[in-house]
Amino acid sequence: MIEYAPRVLLNEKQAGPVVGLKPCTLGKRRQFGLPPKFLKIGRKVLYDQKDLEAFLDRCISRSTVQPKVIIEDTE
Repeated sequence: MIEYAPRVLLNEKQAGPVVGLKPCTLGKRRQFGLPPKFLKIGRKVLYDQKDLEAFLDRCISRSTVQPKVIIEDTE
């Protein structure tokens, strides 16, 4: 039998502090198709903690010249 590791799913209020964004900003980003990725189950919007961590990893800058906001998701 295959065993799966349980996902850690967060709602908007929980996910916001993880990525440093307000829940309303996360909502606007969803509306425009911007990361981070999210799950929509019925009316619930949830964020997988691994997707939030991946989003933060893609936001890392090595220079002040690089843009700090990700405009499009390459996945």
